[in-house]
Amino acid sequence: MDTPPVPGILIEGHEYSGKSTLAHQVADGLRRRGRTARASHATLTPDPVVRSLLDEALTVFAGSEHHDFRHPPTWRRFNALRSAQLILDTELFSRPAAGPQPGEILVQDRYWLTQYAFNQYFTPAEGYLSKTWVASRVPRFAVQVYLTCDTESRRRRAAARDGNSAKHPLNAFLRRHLDDVAGLDRFTARLVQDNPHWLVLPSEGLSPQEMADAVLERFDFLSPCLLYT
Repeated sequence: MDTPPVPGILIEGHEYSGKSTLAHQVADGLRRRGRTARASHATLTPDPVVRSLLDEALTVFAGSEHHDFRHPPTWRRFNALRSAQLILDTELFSRPAAGPQPGEILVQDRYWLTQYAFNQYFTPAEGYLSKTWVASRVPRFAVQVYLTCDTESRRRRAAARDGNSAKHPLNAFLRRHLDDVAGLDRFTARLVQDNPHWLVLPSEGLSPQEMADAVLERFDFLSPCLLYT
């Protein structure tokens, strides 16, 4: 992509990989450096149609208690809705006023990569979010991180998060299939492990601060030549 990278840090990963915790730590670290950090989760823009599509996609997994991990009708409907939401969100973000303002760093907790992996892993024949779309339309962030972790770490984090409560139906579904998520995680890591624009960071055995330090070290190295101030 010829356009300059988004001045910010993108953090991707599947359920219980430590994304949100890391995003908070990174944003706090940027602010301690005197930077203006804007935190965003799941969507790049606050557009109500984008949010509505995302909410509708998540409700697809309501009532999926007895579905197996690769239940085709469920994944097909979810992937179609979420892919449509990402395409709209990305196009809206391309407007000059939608991105970070001068001096502002965007810390994005999840954007497109995990959904691209869902599409390729569960419904590859549908062609949702093609490689051409990724290459031509997806904005690259100055620093992009994919968090991976082992199943035991996911189980421990899931157990520590408010007992058996779930954030949304998809989270509840994935929580019931953490052994299967391990294979999805390995698949996703392979998508970016040889890409110089991505840092694949195993989160097991590292404290949130240690992970944040690794991400901010990469940011400090790249930011002088990639970011405007």
